[in-house]
Parts: sequence; C-alpha cells; structure tokens
Amino acid sequence: MHPSLLTTEQVALKDAARKLALGEFRDRAARWDRDGIYPEENHHRLGALGYLGMTIPEEYGGGGTPLVDCYLVIEELAKVDFNTALIVHDQNVSPRIIATCGSEALKQAFLPRFAAGEIECAISWSEPEAGSDATAVTTSLRPDGDGFVLNGGKIFTTFGDRADYLLVYARFCESKGARGIGTVLVHRKSPGVSVHILEQKMGARGCNECEIHFDDVRVPSENVVTEGLAGNSSGFVRPLGVYNATRVGMGILALGVAEGAFDLARDYMKTRRQFGKALSEMQGLQWMMSDMKVQIEAARSLCYTALSLIDRGQPDPTLSSIAKVQATEMAQRVTHDAMQMFGGYGYFGSLPLERMVRDVRMLTITGGTTQIHKNGIARALFTD
Repeated sequence: MHPSLLTTEQVALKDAARKLALGEFRDRAARWDRDGIYPEENHHRLGALGYLGMTIPEEYGGGGTPLVDCYLVIEELAKVDFNTALIVHDQNVSPRIIATCGSEALKQAFLPRFAAGEIECAISWSEPEAGSDATAVTTSLRPDGDGFVLNGGKIFTTFGDRADYLLVYARFCESKGARGIGTVLVHRKSPGVSVHILEQKMGARGCNECEIHFDDVRVPSENVVTEGLAGNSSGFVRPLGVYNATRVGMGILALGVAEGAFDLARDYMKTRRQFGKALSEMQGLQWMMSDMKVQIEAARSLCYTALSLIDRGQPDPTLSSIAKVQATEMAQRVTHDAMQMFGGYGYFGSLPLERMVRDVRMLTITGGTTQIHKNGIARALFTD
C-alpha cells in the first residue's frame, strides 16, 4: 500500500516491523539458509510481540488485525529475512481457517493457544497426485466409533516437521472432485503419523517441506473443522475462501524480497564506480532500476487492493490471482536484475542477493502455480 494511504497506526506498525527486521533479523538471515535450521530465536521474538496471532479474533486472544495490517508487517520482514516472514505468514493462515470455519468449541480449544504461540499449525493439503489438481485428494477419513480413522499421504507440507497440529484435507466419503472433501486437525505426534523432511531444498532452507504419512490415525470428531459431505463441496470451498488471502500473501512475500533486493542494488550503485563515475549515473542501469521500480509499485497496488477487498468482505478471487501472478513473477525478474548491478560479487553467497534469488523462486509454485492462476483468470474472462 502506498505510504500516503496508510493510517497513523499502520505507519507505526510498519515502522516497528522495519526496526525489528533491520535491528534483529537481518544479520541472522544468512545463518538459517547456510545451516538449514529453523529461526527458533526469531520465532520466540515474534511470539512475544504478538505477530503470530495477529489476525486471530480478539475474543480468542489474538490481535484482530486486518489482513492489510498483518501483511504490512510481513512485507517488512521479507525484505531482509524470507524464512522469518514465512513464519508469520503461515501462522496466520491455519488459525484463520479455524476462526472462519470451525465450531465454537474448536475455536475456544485452539485459537487462544495459537495466539499465545503455545502451539503451531501447518496446512497439509498437497499429495503426489494432488498438487495443481487440488481436488484430486485421496487421503481418506472413515467413521470409527466416536471419531474417524485417517489414512493417506501428503507432500510439501511446510513446517510439517515441527507443527503441533496439521490441518489436513481429506475425503470423508466416496466422492469425486471437491464434493466430500473436508478438513480436520491432526496432532503430529498421534500414533500412525510419520514425517519425512524433503532434502536439498533450493531456497527458504530454514523452513522445511515434509512428506507425511497417515496410517490408521485416530481423529476425534471434535477435531473436524469442515465436514466433507457426499453431495456437497462446502467442506472444501469454505476453507478455500480463506486460502485466497494466502495466495495474495505469497505476492506480498515476493514484494518484500524484491524491495529488499532493489534497495541493496540502489545503495550499492551510489558508491560503486566504474569508468570514472558511479553506477547510479549510467543511463542504461538507471533504466533497469526504473523498470524494477515500476514493477514493484504495480505489485504493491495489486496485492494491497486485493487484501483490502478481502478485509471488507468483498473478495475478488480473480484479482487475487492477478496479484499473485504479477508479484511473484515480478520478484524473479527484479532479484535477478538487482544481482546484475553487483556484477560478479552478486553471484556469491557473501551477499544476500544469491539467497534472495533462490528464496523467491518457490513463490511462483506454492499457493497455486502461475499457470493454474492464469487458467482461473482466463475462465473469468470468458465466463458470462
């Protein structure tokens, strides 16, 4: 969102997040990537400041913060530390699904604990044969006594190795497509749950992606968030409505990384001299930087407009897809072009640019690939 459109409170929120990012998180960022470890100390700091429960309603101990305000914080964190920004992003997704779709008993039991940072949750949706084809889920729940038994497998579950609970998409009955799919909360340490960390991840190395298997895992009926019914797709569609904001959030993460890369390049160009003048005085490079700025500001406008509509209860799924596509594709171009300003130095891991290029690449895939979102945009174009 353009600075002139921010309220006094939003400016203060953004400034506080920037101060935290620059003062505490920036110098640690390389360590999570280099060593492939979770930013535990950052996590505790985020929890203490209330960032992990920002969007949880106040009546359940959260901040009751609008999405726009939450992502102003995430944008600032992403400028210097993608892994830490992703923590805030993810820990404000699953609780929102529970707050929007879950029973009152479920909200009372879990949301205060999420808001306090006592427990964490990860979304477990994708399967080896159900990625872009999101309704091809085969993980199944069958009734058993006063609960259910869960069987199946998931892949690419972010934070699946450390989350206390998994929000699992599964079929409640024999059905096809979105009908019959619902969501349940499963404790990661339940008997029959096995977790395997996927190795050799290209970027975001401080946040593990996991393969998860469920072998006759018992799930109490009170842990059902949305029930899957044979002739009804609401158990799948209702959480998806919340997830649309997550897709825009991928765009904000990309925006933050792109801004961070842009700022590094701009500062370097003011001091680096070649052929007797600063890089910032060379018209060809000035035009490259101008192109980057145009793309960044376009992404900002699209993403925050889409989030504002969601906050107002008027979500526009097509605009959300447009924002996600434009911002994530933009970030790839901008990080590469920013690296170019450093010449050979930018290619080495001693500078953040190399890490930023790798981190941002995942955002064109997760939350729906660019191609899947373009399919949705095209459908909207040609549907009367």
